[in-house]
Amino acid sequence: MVSIYLKNRLKSLTFIFCLLPFFLIGSGVNIFLNSPDDSGPKNPKQKNKIRIVVDAGHGGHDPGAVGKQSKEKDLTLAMALQLEKMIGKNHPEVEVLLTRDNDVFIPLFRRIQFANEEKADLFISIHCNFISSPSTRGTETFVMGLHRAEENLAVAKRENASILLEHNYKENYDGYDPNSIEGHIMMSMFQNAYLEKSISFAALVENSFAKMKVSKSRGVKQAGFAVLRRASMPAVLVEAGFLSNEDEEAFLLSDEGQSKVCNAMLEAVTDFISQKQEENRTVVESKTAGTNADISENNAGKYRVQIAAMKTVKADMDSSELRKIGQLHVVEGKDINKYMVGDFMTMDEAQTAKEKLKKMGYTGAFLVVLP
Repeated sequence: MVSIYLKNRLKSLTFIFCLLPFFLIGSGVNIFLNSPDDSGPKNPKQKNKIRIVVDAGHGGHDPGAVGKQSKEKDLTLAMALQLEKMIGKNHPEVEVLLTRDNDVFIPLFRRIQFANEEKADLFISIHCNFISSPSTRGTETFVMGLHRAEENLAVAKRENASILLEHNYKENYDGYDPNSIEGHIMMSMFQNAYLEKSISFAALVENSFAKMKVSKSRGVKQAGFAVLRRASMPAVLVEAGFLSNEDEEAFLLSDEGQSKVCNAMLEAVTDFISQKQEENRTVVESKTAGTNADISENNAGKYRVQIAAMKTVKADMDSSELRKIGQLHVVEGKDINKYMVGDFMTMDEAQTAKEKLKKMGYTGAFLVVLP
């Protein structure tokens, strides 16, 4: 019954959320977001063109964290604009879209909805941190997932409080209440098929922060952020520093500090772009090889279709719903178990299987090219 419930939820919402805290199935141009009723991509995406959405946290009547000399909304906008220019200058082949390019309020759900509509390959939401302890400093990069510590929950609660400034927020977030502890626990269970790639990119960001000595890297963390909910691409929320720390606030206010933060993020983006371009080359090469009649019979399966990525806990492999999908492989990792279907020799076979799985309800299914 649990599997049936999960599958039905996936069909209607393009994601799966279970009350047991483990299951996931699923799945340079300036753009200013208009009303929440807008839909559809503003710019048709070119094939194999990498598209990145940079989100400046808060804005308008939502100031975000307020330091002694600054407001989070102003700093995040300055850094988003600078990062957009840096990526455009260093990677003219990449499209960069901004969720906002001035001081305007954008509902959290519209930010990630925009990235989904524009078929972005990466979503970066820039923020500044705040805590009661004035001595605390450092950077943190978050991905969607279960709260592992009370401090992670505190950060998510503060950032998600922006929801209260939206009209009809309960309708936009399926009844989620940012004032409720239970609500935050439920929010943290929304993950997507790109969790592993989100964690990988978050690690690139934190490694760059540490290498460039932006500040003390507090590492990659997981929490339930509304702005990352329902992401259909790798998505991270970057906390560039603490406005509650006077020295760090002064650093983030300075041109040098903002440039340092953006250069570190640029380095992570550059690594991501290289990886993405290599993936695109691999897919093209594999598709060509897949049509070649004299492929060696010893190469058993070049492609699989990934339908899920789950943190540590395994799904019930004997469930009737999972048995329906055919040959299922579990690829166990250190922190994540990936669930893949089939062993396909050609790209066409894998594509056909992927479309069938999507019709069955696994709308976040995507192809994996085996090494």
